Amino acid sequence: MRNFQSKLSLRKKLIMTSILCLMLPTILMLNITNVYSQWIIREHSQESATQSLAIIQSQIRAILEEMISVSNFIQFDAEIKTLLDLAKDDPTAAKRLTTRLEQIAGEKSDLKITLLLQDGRAYSDYSFYDFQPKLFFEKQWFSEMSELSPFETLFLGAEQNYLPPQSADQQYVIITARAIMEDVSRSPYAYLIVSRTENTIRELFADFKEDIYLLDGQNRILSNCKDELIGQNFDSILDTKALESPSIIHANGENQLYISMPVRFSDWRLVSVARYEQLTEKLNGISRSGILVQILLAVSFLIALTYLLQRFTKPVKVLGQVAKKVEGGNLTIRSNIRGGDEVGSLGRSFDKMLDQIQRTLDQVQIEQELKRRAELSLLQAQIHPHFLFNVLSSIRMQLLIKQDEENAELIGSLSSLLRATISKKDEFITLYAELETVKDYVELMNFTMRHPIEVKIDVNEELWLEMIPRFIFQPIIANAYKHSFGSKGGIIVIRVEQVKPIAHMENMNCSKKNKVMLKIEIEDNGRGMKAADLEALQQRLELQTWEIINVSLADDQQQSAGIGLSNVYDRLKLIFGEQFEMTIRSQDQRGTCVTLMLPLQTEKEDYHV
Repeated sequence: MRNFQSKLSLRKKLIMTSILCLMLPTILMLNITNVYSQWIIREHSQESATQSLAIIQSQIRAILEEMISVSNFIQFDAEIKTLLDLAKDDPTAAKRLTTRLEQIAGEKSDLKITLLLQDGRAYSDYSFYDFQPKLFFEKQWFSEMSELSPFETLFLGAEQNYLPPQSADQQYVIITARAIMEDVSRSPYAYLIVSRTENTIRELFADFKEDIYLLDGQNRILSNCKDELIGQNFDSILDTKALESPSIIHANGENQLYISMPVRFSDWRLVSVARYEQLTEKLNGISRSGILVQILLAVSFLIALTYLLQRFTKPVKVLGQVAKKVEGGNLTIRSNIRGGDEVGSLGRSFDKMLDQIQRTLDQVQIEQELKRRAELSLLQAQIHPHFLFNVLSSIRMQLLIKQDEENAELIGSLSSLLRATISKKDEFITLYAELETVKDYVELMNFTMRHPIEVKIDVNEELWLEMIPRFIFQPIIANAYKHSFGSKGGIIVIRVEQVKPIAHMENMNCSKKNKVMLKIEIEDNGRGMKAADLEALQQRLELQTWEIINVSLADDQQQSAGIGLSNVYDRLKLIFGEQFEMTIRSQDQRGTCVTLMLPLQTEKEDYHV
């Protein structure tokens, strides 16, 4: 993780940090909102389902209260008691009693009233052709009714309709039954049975999404929208023994909301079972829409934030790219970042710093150029006083007059050498002119030595006009005279040819690159150098341009700077920079070969340190 972070730029770190600071709270808030929304939805669903079941509970209670009210009215109505006594002997009274029961039933076609007496008489608001009331004595529950205390009512549900049903949904009836007695001590003289069809209760369930059941104390289904379930045990559908109301359970592969509520009369109860997803569909849709809106807003804000961060941090990126190019050596590039903020101020300061560096480098370049020319002037001053040239010319003329041509030629060579030294017009001269100066120098050196040196020149005539710096051969040949040849003579071979640059020089990051190079070899067959001396010399020649400047500035006592291999190397390195290369090969008692690699040019060009 640390390696990954270290590879990221400041700009990427800033963008990623901002995104994380946005995403983490957003994700946390979305999760909290989702959990809280689900909790609210669950509470709302339970409350809504409970309210629905409470409405049905009140409606069923009204139906049962109405049936009990009818039973109470009949039991305590004096007229009905009188008619019961008269109907035993008076058919008119029996007719009036039946009419009275029909009036009590009123317009409720499914409300049926039956009065059974101990003497076998029966009165009802329905025709005996449809059902014989005496058959109630054969019902299993009838004995239970006989054992009831006064004013106690027996509630029966999911009983087969004892009358021919008027429609297919009237297969079952709900019954309330009670025994009518004169007082507590006496046995019942009559039995009152009031019934209503089960569909009266079922119709209450039709307007609700929940699946609602009316159960008795044994969990037997008394009423439900599905006819085939009536009479079955509810435990076969859902095990409610360990359930609390309300609760969410998993049944039939789905989440179900279970709510149970007791009915006021008897031990009956209402049970509501509903698919939780169905109840919460709309609320979940609203919740999902809200979360989706939040996500869209967060994404939009994230996109806007990323765009703005990229825009605001673009100057930082540009500044980093410029810094890399400057690190690679390109000091001409500028960031051009402007603005009133800190980044704009940093960009201006950075560009000003580069301008100052460039001015400093230009100043150093000028100083080095002046120093190099001063050193050349010093060399020229060391080689000749100006008046010597005129004196030598006069001496040569006198020798020619006296026909001493050998000495006249020697004086001529010295004069030519001094002429080349005096000339300050051009720092670069042709290869031909430089080699002519070498010949004059060798001729003078041979005059002063007991054992002359032979110089062989191997140069293609096509290279005669190539421009090279002045006085690059003479210090090397002087070094050979001094160190390679002692008590005997020898041979110095000068070879110049045109070659392609070597591979490592092609890859150098130089401001100017030449397709071809001028290779100069100065080889002698003298004493050569020992390995330790050669290594020390090569280390000196491996200095970079800036190191040469530092060494030159630090070494104020360098009196021989104008003579020798170091002078040639330093001068050419200052002129050509990294395009120049010098190599020295030497073996003890076998000779030395100095190789110079110069950029090929036909006219003078500007080279700077």
